[in-house]
Amino acid sequence: MIAVTSVSLLFVGYIATQASDEQAIRNERRLFHTTLADRERLIVREMAAIARWDMSVEKIVLDFDYEFVREHVGSLWLNHGHNRSLVVSGEGRILAETFRDYTHISNRSLSETPELMNLLEQAQTLYSQNRVRVPGGYSYRSIQSLAPSEFAAISFVEIDGKIALAAAMPIIPDHETVRLPDGEPTILISAKFVDEPFLRDLNAQLSFKEMAFSRTVTEIQDGPGHLVNNIKGESLGAFVWVSETRGDTIWPTVVPVILLLSLALAALAFGIAWRIGKLTTSLQASERQNRYLALHDTLSGLANRLQFNRVLASSVKNLPAKPFAVIHCDLDEFKAVNDTHGHAAGDEVIKTVAKRMKEVVGRGGLVSRLGGDEFVILMRTVTDRKGLRELSNQLIASIAQPIEFAEGAEAEVGLSIGISLAPDQGADGEALVAAADAALYYSKQHGRGRMVFSSDLPALAKSELDESGPEPAIAAGAASSI
Repeated sequence: MIAVTSVSLLFVGYIATQASDEQAIRNERRLFHTTLADRERLIVREMAAIARWDMSVEKIVLDFDYEFVREHVGSLWLNHGHNRSLVVSGEGRILAETFRDYTHISNRSLSETPELMNLLEQAQTLYSQNRVRVPGGYSYRSIQSLAPSEFAAISFVEIDGKIALAAAMPIIPDHETVRLPDGEPTILISAKFVDEPFLRDLNAQLSFKEMAFSRTVTEIQDGPGHLVNNIKGESLGAFVWVSETRGDTIWPTVVPVILLLSLALAALAFGIAWRIGKLTTSLQASERQNRYLALHDTLSGLANRLQFNRVLASSVKNLPAKPFAVIHCDLDEFKAVNDTHGHAAGDEVIKTVAKRMKEVVGRGGLVSRLGGDEFVILMRTVTDRKGLRELSNQLIASIAQPIEFAEGAEAEVGLSIGISLAPDQGADGEALVAAADAALYYSKQHGRGRMVFSSDLPALAKSELDESGPEPAIAAGAASSI
């Protein structure tokens, strides 16, 4: 009887261990997929600030201006860490390419870089699907209602022997002040290498153990990992990590219990009941931890994009009875902190900023981190312009206070803010976020360390037009964002 019971307990322990491992790996894979999708959306959003702009159409598509290309396309590396960016003409020729802070003007065919040809062709196909005829030429559908994959080609590629996350999107207007010519579009291609900084930034939201990218792994069966293919479906390698919840953590306690149970049948019954309770508690704790990680940013402890989207959807359903505000925030000079003090200091800045934001907002709203130095607040208790202006000033003043590190070092960062109001700016969650994002972009482009209401953008753009004439009016169009 004791032998049968012991064997049964061994079997139960084995099954429980396997089930726990499999569930943990599924949760980790799902969390990784969500985080990687966020990075893909982010690279498109960073490119769109240049590619979706009337001024870019004038200075790149209609009349190629080297200084404009050097300043703005080159800013993708300076501001966002893009390792390689190219401007490709409708005839498939590379007009300019950037390497870090160097911009090279060329006139060679992209076919000399075949790994990017498939990306270019998909971007051209998406352009033909979204292009619309207007008086005087062509324009483009509003991308605010489109997913990034509907207007930009996104894929992993191999460039110069290195794996990179790349995106390609056409250069299109954001207002109706310019027209696109007939024919194939001019395409902006930009890529980030899957190197140590990329992995460190990606893992900042995951905290996976020993996460790395392997070129030799082409198949993942039951273990943790994420396969990477190019746009043609060919394997390029895989992201791999060590699952913290895997292993024989149950056995060091189960085996001694089984040995003790061999001494007495009574002890066997007690031991089985105790172990089942212990195992259930462990599984419940693991599940609670996985649920928490799925809804929170690991570094800052704030809500992540998934939780923010859920709360936003719930808040939209309660409109117009319960209005709210979407406050989009972005740190100023954060990259300088990383470059000067290192990434450990950058992590400390993110933690301090998160703490200060929660102290200012309190229980009246949800503070979330979407990645990098980007934060969004869904504010429920303060929804009037005067109150939101005061709240924004408190946030800006709080974040501007020096942040101290070890050994007496300190850093200072600023905060730019864009705000949209619901239901004043609509009752669609994505539209409200896009409106706040556009206001944030305008704030960063016009001085930083300030706040802008999205409802004020038309008046601000008109004011610039009245003061500066047609050219600044076109530049004001850069305040739009996806």
